[in-house]
Amino acid sequence: MTYLKRATRHRAWLTLLLAPLLVAAEPAPEAGDESPPPPTAEAPSARRRAAPPEVFEDGLGHYYADDFESAAAEMFDYLSTNEDTVENYEWAEYFLGVSLKELGFTHAAAEYLYNVAKNRTRPEILPEALEQIEVLMQGPHDEELLFRRLLVDSEFGYLPGRVADFVNYKKAMADLLDGRIEWAERLFDELPDDSPFKPEAIYTVGVQRLKGNRMTDAVKKFRTALNHPLANRDTRNKSRLALARILYEKERYASARKLYDQVEVPELTTAEASLYLEKAWTSYFLKDYRRTMGILYALEAPSYRTYFAPERFLLRALVYRSLCHYIPAKREIRRFNFRYDRTLANIRARIDLRDDEVLRTAALSRGALQGVADFRRLLSDEADRIDTIGGSWVEVGLDEHLRRLYALKAEQVDLHLASELTKATRAVAEELVDFEEQMYLLDYEVGLEIYKRLRKENARRPSKADNLDIPYGGDQVYYAFDDEFWNDELAHYDFFVENRCFDEGGDE
Repeated sequence: MTYLKRATRHRAWLTLLLAPLLVAAEPAPEAGDESPPPPTAEAPSARRRAAPPEVFEDGLGHYYADDFESAAAEMFDYLSTNEDTVENYEWAEYFLGVSLKELGFTHAAAEYLYNVAKNRTRPEILPEALEQIEVLMQGPHDEELLFRRLLVDSEFGYLPGRVADFVNYKKAMADLLDGRIEWAERLFDELPDDSPFKPEAIYTVGVQRLKGNRMTDAVKKFRTALNHPLANRDTRNKSRLALARILYEKERYASARKLYDQVEVPELTTAEASLYLEKAWTSYFLKDYRRTMGILYALEAPSYRTYFAPERFLLRALVYRSLCHYIPAKREIRRFNFRYDRTLANIRARIDLRDDEVLRTAALSRGALQGVADFRRLLSDEADRIDTIGGSWVEVGLDEHLRRLYALKAEQVDLHLASELTKATRAVAEELVDFEEQMYLLDYEVGLEIYKRLRKENARRPSKADNLDIPYGGDQVYYAFDDEFWNDELAHYDFFVENRCFDEGGDE
C-alpha cells in the first residue's frame, strides 16, 4: 500500500508553482461595486490658511537633505491647504509619497504615488512614480489598488525602457490571470532579452506550459529562466523548485534531491518548512530513512510550530513501519490524533471553520490569502508607528490623516479576508480529513504487521549502513538529542534509528 506518494501538497504541486503568480489576491471589483477612491490630503482647511509656495520649497530642501519627516509634514501642509490646481501640486504628492516610503509608511506612500501615476497631469513625473511603485510592489501591498486599478486599467502612453517593461509584464500577468493566455504570452514574448523582467516572464510561460501538460516545453522554459544572466535569486529558486518537482513526479528522486538542495529560501519561514517537507518525501522514496527523520524532527523546531503539515506525522509513521518499529509508528498516529483532535471535532460539528485557529492560520499562510494576510499585518505595524513621529506631523494634521487612511484600508482588507476565508478554510479542512483517513488505514496495517512474521527467505542481515555504533575517534562529534533546536543546524539533522527488519519475527 502506498500512502500519499504524491501527498496532498505533491498532488497539488502545480498549484504551488502557480501560487507566486496568484498574489493578485483581491479580485477586481464587480460592476457597481467600485471601491472608494484612495484617500488624498483633505480639502483646504477652513482653520488654516493656504500654505504659500515657500512651504513647498522648504519641504523640497528637507527632502534633499534626507529629512523625510519634515519634508512629509511640509508637503502635506501644502497639499491639504491648497486646491489641486495650485502650482507644483503633483510634485508635492510625489515628494510626500517618496518621503513616506523612506520612513517606512509604504501603504500611505502607495496611495499618493497612485494619485500621481493615475492622474498623469504631469507626464514628466510618471516614470519616476512608477519606479517607486515597482519597489513598493516587491513587498506586501494593496494589490487591488496598484495592480488592478493602476497598472492594468491605465494607459500610460510612452514610457522609457525599464518602466515600460515593468508595466507590460504586469499587464501580461493580468491577462494570464484572467484567462487570456495568447495575449499574455504575446506580451511576454515582446519583452526584450536584456529586460530584468524577461527571466520571470519565461518562468511564467513555463508554468503555463506545465498546466497544459506540455512537460518538455515546460522543462525548457524553466531551464532557460534558471540560466538567464539577468535572473534574480527568486526566479532561479522558483525554476529549480519547479524542475525538482518534475523530477520527483518522474520518480527520479536522487536528481530531484540535488536540485532541492540548491533552492535557497528565507530561513525560518513557511517557504523553508515547505521545502523541508518536500525534501523529506524525496529522501523517503530514496530509502534514506535517517535523513528523512532528521528533516522531520527539524520541523518540530519552535519556528515551524504553526506550520500546517499533518503529513509529517504520516511520514514519520511510514518510516517507522518501514524499519519495523511498529510501536513508535502507532505512537505517531496517536500524536496526529492528539494534535488535530479538536480541529477534527470542530469540522464534524460543522462550526464556522473560520473560527478554528488551526484552519484559519493554515489558510492565511498559503496561496493568494497569504499575500492579503501579509498586507493586513503591514497595515497594523505601520499604523502603530504613526504615534512615534509627533512634532510637525501633529501640527499639520498628518498623523490624524494617516490614522484615518490606515483604518479605512484595514476595514476593507478585513472584509475581503472574511469573505475569502470561508472557501480557504474549507479546503484546509478537506485536506486534514483526507490525512485522517490515511492515518486510520496505516494504523490498521501496522496492527496487522505487528503479528505478521517475516518469511525467512525475505529476511536480511544488517548492512554497514545499519551500523549505529558510535566510534571512539574520528572527525565527527555525536550528541544525544535533548529537544533543543539550533537554527543553523536544522538543515543538517540525521536521525539514528536502527532497522529491526533483520531476523525472522521482527520482534520489537
